[in-house]
Amino acid sequence: MPLFHTPTRILQSTLRAPSRRIAALARRRLSTVREINGPLTPETFQKEQVDISKPLVIRASPSASSPPNISISRWFSDANDKNDPYPRFSDYLNQHLSLLLPYELTLPSSSEYDSTPNDAIKRFTSWLSNHADKTYSLLSILLKQEISSSAPSSNVRFLRFHAPLALLSAGLEYNALSQDEPLTQLYIAQAAISDLPAPLQSDLATPSPLLCQLGGKGDIYGSSIWLGLEPTYTPWHRDPNPNLFIQLRRRKVLRIMPPNRGRNLFEQSMIQTKSAGRNWRIRGEEMMSGPERDVLFETVWGPARLDQNTHPSAASAMAEATLVPGDSLYLPKGWWHSVRACGPVPGALNASVNWWFR
Repeated sequence: MPLFHTPTRILQSTLRAPSRRIAALARRRLSTVREINGPLTPETFQKEQVDISKPLVIRASPSASSPPNISISRWFSDANDKNDPYPRFSDYLNQHLSLLLPYELTLPSSSEYDSTPNDAIKRFTSWLSNHADKTYSLLSILLKQEISSSAPSSNVRFLRFHAPLALLSAGLEYNALSQDEPLTQLYIAQAAISDLPAPLQSDLATPSPLLCQLGGKGDIYGSSIWLGLEPTYTPWHRDPNPNLFIQLRRRKVLRIMPPNRGRNLFEQSMIQTKSAGRNWRIRGEEMMSGPERDVLFETVWGPARLDQNTHPSAASAMAEATLVPGDSLYLPKGWWHSVRACGPVPGALNASVNWWFR
């Protein structure tokens, strides 16, 4: 499926929700993914005549907030207030603050970042430096090193690096305390569940019965936890294996197309960036920054998607699914998709988990 704060003017050009008029048009043009109410039992599977060649949303059971044995409620101190956008880590999760995890970070262009003294990232790193806890000073040094090591660019810059879980904890603390613009787009993205300590793995137990219902044969290709400060964004891509995606905290929106239509949309978009012929099977960091990022975002999420002359396949074949905590989305092998978490509270914590299986 796979960011720190980006200044407002960049957000306006990349992650901002469409205008009301465009949004209304988008809702009319987009189809919806088929939905059934969970839990998905063998009886329900047969009764609903589920077609595993097509995407499926499984809505949370009224009696449970997520599939059995999958819960991160004890990771945070707001167990009784799940609407808190900036939850503190619980004592249970604080035992694992030194755990190294993969982060993503999006920065503005070099000149824009250098000329913006009050950028939220700069305020956050300054806050870390001045914190009484020396661990925060070390986090500040790490973050500054990652930023300074990024190559100068006239485009939005995208970084991937490893840092302790403590960095996300500090970001949530900063957002809860600060009166300034919150820190956003700090994203623990595609962190392998198998790399987590055993207690945390047990909170994210593989939903084997559900995977079997969806055609799985017990072979888990990979699994990931996604924890980020909204808004977050994963560009247009496809997975080489079926995917079960479960939303754990706040909401995410996915736009989806079948394999051939999705590939056509990608190739049409690459023509606009003069990147025709780019290998659509292997996606690298080019999809996260520069012209490719901008064009794909506008094509999938912006007004350009509504132009039937420019993208006729998108107008007729794109579907949308909105997931709230406890909802699951099944994506068959090869279906193209893009994912956004862009709720009304900037910097709010969003959490998801997924399994790729065979």
